[in-house]
Amino acid sequence: MYANSLVELIGNTPLLHLRSLSNEQRNIRVFGKLECHNPGYSVKDRSALQLLRQAERDYGLKPGWSIVESTSGNMGHALAMLCAIHGYRFICVLDPKTPKANANVVRAFGGQVEMVNQPDETGSYQKKRIAVAKSLAATTPNCINLDQYNNPAAIDAHYYSTGPEIVNQLSGKVDAVVVSASTGSHLSGIARYLKERDSRTHVIGVEPEGSVVFGGVYVPHLQNGSGLSFKPGNILTDLVDETVKVSDRHAFAGCHRLALDEGLLLGGSSGSIAHAARCYVERLNDPANIVLVLPDSGVKYLETIYDDEWLSAHRLHDILRDLDTATEATEAHALALESL
Repeated sequence: MYANSLVELIGNTPLLHLRSLSNEQRNIRVFGKLECHNPGYSVKDRSALQLLRQAERDYGLKPGWSIVESTSGNMGHALAMLCAIHGYRFICVLDPKTPKANANVVRAFGGQVEMVNQPDETGSYQKKRIAVAKSLAATTPNCINLDQYNNPAAIDAHYYSTGPEIVNQLSGKVDAVVVSASTGSHLSGIARYLKERDSRTHVIGVEPEGSVVFGGVYVPHLQNGSGLSFKPGNILTDLVDETVKVSDRHAFAGCHRLALDEGLLLGGSSGSIAHAARCYVERLNDPANIVLVLPDSGVKYLETIYDDEWLSAHRLHDILRDLDTATEATEAHALALESL
């Protein structure tokens, strides 16, 4: 069997049993939904596809028209890829926090990059990026701003694909799901589907310390793409049972632990999700199947999260030493269990 279009390869991502996060003695099993297996290497492929389909229905989007979107990276990759396939012009609004590799990806697919260099009053670039995207859409002929932050089509993408996939892959036995807040779309779509099927499913929303999707005061952080300086319209907080804010230190340590323990090279949001999951498992008393929606690949972060010099420059070099200590403790615990 083969695909006739790259579009057909979006979705149906694998679910992996994460043994390092599970506790078999208590029958707690943790699984990772590997969204890096989408052709654009992230969960945003699903949202981007649905946003474009909705624009085709609502605006008559056709080849030669332009799409403009504010993004920190993954949505830019997904839209650049899909616009190249469909013959749309893509204008991607980025900021200096975006890894250089992400901008290069957009250009590789023929997209245009517009850079916002001045932060807003919070120290974030997001509000200014969004304003620039809206201005470009208003002044460019046949140009549409998809607005991933407030467009319900992005929620639908995960209500109709990611949520059902998770349930089918575990034969309906889903007790909890841990999802990054991001723009709200995949958290809300997955949560809505799972809650409609079983209201007892525990939904945990995760964001960086300093992000305000779940409230608080905005503080700049190093985690890219998973936090916002405002509350987006696509976040449905009534579907979220528990929220967790994760520090850069714990997020990046989580990334390195996933690489060492599971052979998974993933982005910062996956590290923060893994950290939140570890804390949740520690306090659980009953058996459970827990799904972590792991948003993207770590390939784009080789010069940041996985670079010793970058970690040292941000005073995070000691997380690697802490990991060695944690690994030794884990190995000692495993040996103790084997001797019982």
